[in-house]
Amino acid sequence: MSELDEDVVDDLDDDELALPNIVFNLREGNSLIGYTGFPETTDDGEYTLGSFTEDSVRDRYQGIIDEIENHEQALDTEVAEEHRQKAFEKLREAREDLIDDIHRDFQEAGVDEITPQEVAEMNPFNWVLEFAEVYAEGGFDVVVGNPPWDRLKPLRDDYFARYYPTFRTLPPDEKDQKQEELLNDDRIAEGWNEYLENMEKRSEYFKNSSEYSLQRPEIDGRVKPNPNDLSALFLERVFNIADSSSHIAQVLPGAVFNGASCKDLRSHLLDNTRLKALPIFENHGIFDQIHGQYKFGVPVFENQGSTDDVTGIYQEGNVEILQTFERDAIDIPKKVLESYSPEARIFPYIESEEKLEVIKTLIEKPPLGDKTASNWYMEPYQGLRRTSDSDRFVDESEGEYPVYGGSNIYQFSYNNKFFEDIDSPEFWSVEEETNPEKSAKQRMREKTVGDLKKAIYEEFDGSGSQKSFVNNLLEEHRGRSLSKKDVLLDSTEARIVLRDITNSTNERTLISTVLPEGIVCHNTLRTVRNYQIEPFEEGLTEDPLHSFYQRIFTDKELFVGVGLLNSLPFDYLIRTKVDTHIVTYKFKETQMPHLSEGDEWFDYIWKRAARLNCYGEQFEEIRDRLGGIDPATDMDERREVQAELDAAAFHAYGLDRDQTEFVLDDFHRVQNPRLMDEDYFETVLEKYDELS
Repeated sequence: MSELDEDVVDDLDDDELALPNIVFNLREGNSLIGYTGFPETTDDGEYTLGSFTEDSVRDRYQGIIDEIENHEQALDTEVAEEHRQKAFEKLREAREDLIDDIHRDFQEAGVDEITPQEVAEMNPFNWVLEFAEVYAEGGFDVVVGNPPWDRLKPLRDDYFARYYPTFRTLPPDEKDQKQEELLNDDRIAEGWNEYLENMEKRSEYFKNSSEYSLQRPEIDGRVKPNPNDLSALFLERVFNIADSSSHIAQVLPGAVFNGASCKDLRSHLLDNTRLKALPIFENHGIFDQIHGQYKFGVPVFENQGSTDDVTGIYQEGNVEILQTFERDAIDIPKKVLESYSPEARIFPYIESEEKLEVIKTLIEKPPLGDKTASNWYMEPYQGLRRTSDSDRFVDESEGEYPVYGGSNIYQFSYNNKFFEDIDSPEFWSVEEETNPEKSAKQRMREKTVGDLKKAIYEEFDGSGSQKSFVNNLLEEHRGRSLSKKDVLLDSTEARIVLRDITNSTNERTLISTVLPEGIVCHNTLRTVRNYQIEPFEEGLTEDPLHSFYQRIFTDKELFVGVGLLNSLPFDYLIRTKVDTHIVTYKFKETQMPHLSEGDEWFDYIWKRAARLNCYGEQFEEIRDRLGGIDPATDMDERREVQAELDAAAFHAYGLDRDQTEFVLDDFHRVQNPRLMDEDYFETVLEKYDELS
């Protein structure tokens, strides 16, 4: 429909002025269940879902198409109604014919306890049937959508509002009371159980159906299934309902662009469509009743080919950019989208050409987890859990060593010597010799002995049960099977740790330090592995098997690593990826110079990181091993040394002066910073110039 000027109306005849007949343009149903093509059986009797052609649609549904066309062309109301009724009757019959096929789809997806009647009650929407007249003409030219930004889950508001219309408006306590009251009715209670079972069956279908093959990506060796995010399901559906020449625009939540479970959808967008535009917004009042920091985007693409460059931009609360998009948006090369997040394919949020150039330079370095980039790599893991491992915590009065969490450290700090707001350890534990059943170190052996067993099994080409193979092998060589004592704990030596809980708007997002030996960590403080396990045949006679554990870092590499982790350029990069946690795969895929002995900036950075971190008697031995490092213990001196380190890190990343100044200007500021005030940023730039 459109509004016409009077002078235009005079130039149009009655047919041109007539409003279109939209009786068969509006449909309803569950558009995530049903067919976009035709169910078929192969010559071998196997069941497949075939594609459609214009001719095949007409062959199958010509009667429906004829009735719709006769209805639209009828000049008489009575005749039009007759054809409308016939079309609806033929549609009803065709829908019923497909129920058994859809029921079989559910069973093949592992949903066995479901009947054809239950499938029919889900109101499947068969696109190729409901819009047969469109498919007969080649399919949809344009697909525009705003799918639900929610997950498929039982909603008591939806169910109980059927029996108590104002249920949605009740406060939570009153909802609980009213729900309990309504469930006293056996009919309502039975319906509620059926509703819950129905939701579970739908969930299982979406998880396992071949119709949704892009919802279970693998990242860092683990499958990250879609938690039934409806927008992700709808996006994959759009890929299938659209013709190869269709143009598509969808309003989608931020998880589609940076969530782990949407990796394969992003890959499909880049590799199998021409992604032409991608404006991404942080809400800030664009939509009412949605948090200001909530992100969403509007991908516009053609459903064929592949993407070379994407025209996009990131804005906070400013949809006016859509009016000037062609002029102000940025051309982002596909290579940047792929290299920025090689493991998860996260899309970066880029506001300007300057930021794009900075990102390009930063991601030229190898990912942290790349084991081929140098002698060292970083792989963080989670230690004890504060809940399930709480039996390994004792009172401080009994404790022989602390169990650290994220609040017990800051950058280059392992106690509150320099920052009073660093918490003292809350948890303590005892040595294995004192009480193995109470020892946190003993629990860590229990958690990590499987890594040793797996390494031995794979190194010696094991077959059958891992446990049996490894135990038999060790009994043959040393007369004793594998035990927890064979594990060499990372806490045996000083190692890098990093705080798990964070935020991209904190003063610093990545908080890391080198902990002294002997300290165990719980799950809010991630440990970076100190050793890689390299079994060898001669070592099978040893007891314990500690010689299998080879250090990943030299002493100097340990401190160059923590120095770069705590540097401004690394922080600037990783804060573009994280929300409230340092997710392992995001950490491992984030790029960093893998500096080693002989590399430019290696000595400069490790020495300053060691001076910042190696204070106190706990590091006396390491200071000696490093040639007598003089720790920086005066706050002004520490500030100066860290600024020198940050300046060197910009050089190590290859950022030129303009890019360095851009990062320093663009870096998020907070009120009452520990370190990062304006003077500090200026000092870093001065140091950068001195090092040039």
